[in-house]
Amino acid sequence: MLKVENLCAGYSGDDAVRGISIEVAEGSCVALVGANGAGKSTLVKSLCGLIVPRRGSVFFCGENISALPASEVARRGISLCPEGRHVFVPLSVEENLLLGAYPRLPSFGRFRRAASGDLQHLYEMFPRLGERRSQQAGSLSGGEQQMLAIGRVLMARPRLVVLDEPSMGLAPMLVKEVFKAISSLRTAGMTILLSEQFANSALAVSDRAYIIERGSVVLEGASAALAKNPAVMAAYLG
Repeated sequence: MLKVENLCAGYSGDDAVRGISIEVAEGSCVALVGANGAGKSTLVKSLCGLIVPRRGSVFFCGENISALPASEVARRGISLCPEGRHVFVPLSVEENLLLGAYPRLPSFGRFRRAASGDLQHLYEMFPRLGERRSQQAGSLSGGEQQMLAIGRVLMARPRLVVLDEPSMGLAPMLVKEVFKAISSLRTAGMTILLSEQFANSALAVSDRAYIIERGSVVLEGASAALAKNPAVMAAYLG
């Protein structure tokens, strides 16, 4: 579904992503594992059209999307759950979720009714969001906001979900809850690209993984095998 070839990208000066090539098969969960500053978020933003790559190509479902703006990448079916969640804090939980469905539903008339089935499905997946549907998003805990950010992405019915550092800033118990939700999405057949610094969690829920250091892929393979790799264990798993 997604193929990245020799991608180089950055903000100024040196590239933060240096010749990375990755693939994501339809229905799989692929992890990008690396420490803070390894280049994972820069890579993710390049795939989603938020940064224009300096070199290399991004193919989605066989089409080159390297030069497309983020809005068009989203229309093609790639939805990003950004690092730091970025929920709309003054709006209610349900209003945040409805914004995720906005690009694919009529902008007037029976908008809420058209989205009701998706809302119900999400409330079943994340019961806490259903309990807080009328509550302001800014009053939610960090873990609840992360669930809301993931739910907002799913409302778009994407073909590929990109999750950037979903565990950032969360307590260990909340991290477990978020990754339980990611595992459920994988089981349901959702195609997922997961950027995550906590290797244990990322390797446990993914099929394949790429280990990134200083903007380059240093190891890749099946997640189960990488979890037993001595180099990965020493550097990331303790």
